Amino acid sequence: MFRSPLLLCLVASITAGVCQPSLAGSTNIQDQESQQHVRILTVGNSFTHNATRYLDEIVEAAGHKLTHKMLSIGGSSLEQHAGKATAFEKDRNDKSALYSRGESLQQALQSEPWDIVTIQQVSFKSHDVTTYRPHAQQLADIIHRYAPQARLLVHQTWAYRSDDPRFRKAKPRAGEPATQKEMYDGLSEAYRTITAELSAGRIPVGDAFWKADNDPKWGYRVSDKLNLKEFQHPQLPDQKHSLHVGYRWNNRDGKQQLGMDGHHANLAGEYLGACVWFECLFGESPVGNTFVPEKLDAEFAAHLQTVAHQAAVQGGDVIHGVVADQSPAFDDPEPQRYQLRARASEIDSRAKEYPEIGFVFGSDKKPADMEYAAVDTRVAPQGKLAIWLMGHNAGLFERLNGYGIHAIGVSYARGWFGKLAQPQPADAYARGRIRLEAATGLDFSDELDLLPPDGAAERARQLLIWLCKENPQGKWDQFLTDNQSRLRWDKIIVTGASHGSTTAARFAKHQRVDRVVMLCGPRDQDQDWQGLPSATPANRFFGFTHVLDGGWTGDHYCRSWELLGLHAFGPIVNVDDTQPPYQNSRRLITAADVDGDARRAHSSVTPGGSSPKNGDGEMLFDPVWEYLYTHDVAAVGEPTEEDSDCQRVHVRYDTAAP
Repeated sequence: MFRSPLLLCLVASITAGVCQPSLAGSTNIQDQESQQHVRILTVGNSFTHNATRYLDEIVEAAGHKLTHKMLSIGGSSLEQHAGKATAFEKDRNDKSALYSRGESLQQALQSEPWDIVTIQQVSFKSHDVTTYRPHAQQLADIIHRYAPQARLLVHQTWAYRSDDPRFRKAKPRAGEPATQKEMYDGLSEAYRTITAELSAGRIPVGDAFWKADNDPKWGYRVSDKLNLKEFQHPQLPDQKHSLHVGYRWNNRDGKQQLGMDGHHANLAGEYLGACVWFECLFGESPVGNTFVPEKLDAEFAAHLQTVAHQAAVQGGDVIHGVVADQSPAFDDPEPQRYQLRARASEIDSRAKEYPEIGFVFGSDKKPADMEYAAVDTRVAPQGKLAIWLMGHNAGLFERLNGYGIHAIGVSYARGWFGKLAQPQPADAYARGRIRLEAATGLDFSDELDLLPPDGAAERARQLLIWLCKENPQGKWDQFLTDNQSRLRWDKIIVTGASHGSTTAARFAKHQRVDRVVMLCGPRDQDQDWQGLPSATPANRFFGFTHVLDGGWTGDHYCRSWELLGLHAFGPIVNVDDTQPPYQNSRRLITAADVDGDARRAHSSVTPGGSSPKNGDGEMLFDPVWEYLYTHDVAAVGEPTEEDSDCQRVHVRYDTAAP
């Protein structure tokens, strides 16, 4: 690492007109309290390597910390990366889906709590926005599913050097840029377009390159009188202020040949790119940063820092620092518990009915599409939202609010149960596909044909948008991304009872969420989707059932819990004779008195008339519910063996395709 006092002086003179050497040693020294730690996962090729080569050193000089993992393939396009990711979705054993470190994109996304994930297009296609589609969206969807807490950024790459061989063709192919400016204009428009389509942010390295390359004093200038035949090894043409590798000698079969690389960044270009990345990630100007690569002229480095800063402070889609994610405190002049409701058909005109499965709006007198929400601004917020996938339960919502958890219940297609997958499912994953389509509105099942606005996820997003306007005191906006295009699934608990808890579990296998709470569930003992790989870690699933529930007679619960992997986090614990935290287990049962009624037993684990009370008239399971919805997911019990008495196979199918 090289830290240049001259650079500090130059920067000070540029920015303030005065150089104060006495302050140079402390220019980027920060108190420990102000240190930032940013975690990034980059998906790209050599251009990502180029632009981040000096990022670690710049971050260190600024007194911050960086965790960086790179998934890279030389010369790779968005299509290649998306192909690997979709291959892994289809077959977890497909070796072609893995990167050189032996992990897939999905596994890399789960390996750290990433703040940022970046993607980029291969440079020679970067001017053509059609080459980004649908691959950028495919990658974005997988990133949002497996790392919903991470912000997606698009790394805007740069145009080739003005004298690159690409621009020497007498007749470029149709649609191909003939000059550096045409390439920059094309890629600039393409990157901005795709960034908007993805509701993402942008790292404008390409803008910085263009600005630096065309600076009247510092820009690279091509010689009109250049004769390459005049140069003998190791002589090179004058390439002062070039940001690209440019001319270099290559050893070919023992002979030195003068080659040209107008694509990749050289030391100066790599430094410029890293300065842009630094400000975008940390929200701090690189101007005055004390790290400069040893072979880079200090005055030129100061100029590049300034150019990087100018590119990074653009408005619009350019990110300017990772904002710490905090749960906003309520600021309510009249703190109270709010209970709100609205009809799905009234808050979203796109919602439609599906009478064939009993999914209808009802009438004004008897609405069937009512949705509910509740929050208590008198209680310190936990920054969590519970989405309830069952009929409205006022008692549960009241308890959730008492824990500091927001709660909503959405109208979604749950009436399909008993109508589809009859007389038995087509295969071991058929019910799971129906559940997933009901939850997402996306096309997973041939038996259900929903549109996205009618899936539980989009119904929840629309309800939250409505709540942001209707009840701003409730701070509902924290559960949506900044532009309200997506739910913040990392803050969301999906939960339900019976049929609803089963759909909650199936959805959480597909989409990472904060937690899953399954009351009297999950069921589906004739299905194997519970054993599929999961976007939500297994320690975030919690279940609670009564021993007289018919789900035990049919081995619904024991097999589902084990297929979900919950035995790795503690034994089955009877809450009747165990105090919280119930050995930190995820599998809780009760044998409380329900008069031997199996139907009452089934609903007893949910707040309501069937749930038993103690001698003081209080709900017996209040400590259990608080544990299920608030227990630290990192605190887990001791693993146990699978139960050999639990019947795993109830139905055999001719086919078994997930």
